[in-house]
Amino acid sequence: MRRKGIQEPPETRPISVLLIDDDETWVRTQRRLLERFQERVDVSTATSFEAAQEALSAELPDCVVCDYQLGDGTGVELLAEVRATEPELPFILVTGEGDEAVASDAIGEQVTDYVRKMELGHQPTGLVRRIEAAVEADRNRRAVARERRHKEALLETVTASSTRSELGETICEQLVESGYGCAWIAVLDNDRGVVPLSTAGETTYLEATIPPGRRPADCTEPTLRALDESEPLVHSLPAIEGTDPESADWQQVAVDHGFGSVAAIPISHNGVYFGVLTVYSRMPRIDDRERALLTEYAETVGYAFQTTAWKRTLLSSATPTVAFTLRGGCHPLVGLAAALPDGSALRTATVIPRNDDEVLYVTTVEGVTEADLSAAVTATAAIISVDYYRTDDVIQCGLVAESPVPETRLVDVGVSLSQTSVDGGHARIAAVLGGETTVKQCVEVLSKQCGEGSVTTLWTTDSSRTPNTEVVDDLTDRQRQVLELAIEAGYFERPRHNNTGELADTLDISRATFTQHLRAAQRKVFAAEIHR
Repeated sequence: MRRKGIQEPPETRPISVLLIDDDETWVRTQRRLLERFQERVDVSTATSFEAAQEALSAELPDCVVCDYQLGDGTGVELLAEVRATEPELPFILVTGEGDEAVASDAIGEQVTDYVRKMELGHQPTGLVRRIEAAVEADRNRRAVARERRHKEALLETVTASSTRSELGETICEQLVESGYGCAWIAVLDNDRGVVPLSTAGETTYLEATIPPGRRPADCTEPTLRALDESEPLVHSLPAIEGTDPESADWQQVAVDHGFGSVAAIPISHNGVYFGVLTVYSRMPRIDDRERALLTEYAETVGYAFQTTAWKRTLLSSATPTVAFTLRGGCHPLVGLAAALPDGSALRTATVIPRNDDEVLYVTTVEGVTEADLSAAVTATAAIISVDYYRTDDVIQCGLVAESPVPETRLVDVGVSLSQTSVDGGHARIAAVLGGETTVKQCVEVLSKQCGEGSVTTLWTTDSSRTPNTEVVDDLTDRQRQVLELAIEAGYFERPRHNNTGELADTLDISRATFTQHLRAAQRKVFAAEIHR
């Protein structure tokens, strides 16, 4: 036997009722009344004990309403049979008179409710209310039990999994097995492109709407929005149909796959964001209970991901990388990007303090012309000047900004910078944490400059190669700055894009000083590499 409609949201789920009485006239009358007073009640009938048995063996309703006298049996006898296999199924017994002995027998068989026909005559809607109350109580009980099973399975999964990918696959499979059409965990790569860590269910939807590497700001799909905003998103889909999936937006594709609603919940722990857990339901709404359970899943996965990440860091020579996303206008390059044409992107691999008041961003700019960039610099108060290193396929330049900037704040607490990228109105700083530096410290210093609530963090990939820290440590600050600028500006490429005089001007030092520091840095690097 199987039960109808268990997975649907409570406010929209129909209620199936099996109405049993050997009085065919009463059955027809009550069926009309029930369906008239409550549209979501769907009534089937049986007019004998045997017919009721057949109906129950074919498919269980949400509630049984049964008269005591059935001609070939009694309602109490039927109740006893039902309780042998379905101890919690709502069962309402109806009698012609208030017989205490019948009531006692029914209570002994764990009847859900007991009502006299006389009472129903005075209160036509009374039976509907009793049915609704019994069914909702049963559904709530089942939902709690289902949540408990989910949590037990989740705990077992977290305990048994050794990698993020393994954990994610098991979580997604559990969610699909519980009734969702599709589940996946999305993370960001180092270029801020969306990639799937784990998937289960109707993955053709993901292939049609979210190609690998797509950026969060490029689409309103809930997963991408949740990644971009670091906020949970629950969305019910409109009833649209008939559009070609190849050309439709994500909502049409979702509807074509049979989805009615979607929930995207960020995965985080202690303020560090790892990605987003997204489920697609075939029902028109994901209710508060489901959302709370999904949030607990995401929180538990976040804890496990952070534990896994730190464990991997401790057991290997790789270094942990955390990306800080800054919202608002606290980063000077965000203001510059806003003044550039749509579709432009800025990438900065080197940030060098020129003096106490100025910082140099060695930056690659895509999707703009030199004239566009010069005009944007003029219009951006936080950018003092620009020096061009190359302007062929892409623009490589040095952007001078007023200090302090977020990157220098991070360096002050022991962070090594990897890259700053700007697109979609946000600045994203990828950084390697020092041995004593915590994410909390970084967030605090960034929030002090950018404001509370403007900083989110995302754990990204580990470095694939352990840097030669002995070489880096052996360089002086100025030697490191000169070498980084020379590399980023294409000084060592052929043909050479810049001479030492132009690069020296960028750092506000003499050509001789620049050359001296560069040669010293080169000698140290070459000597160290020979002995590795």
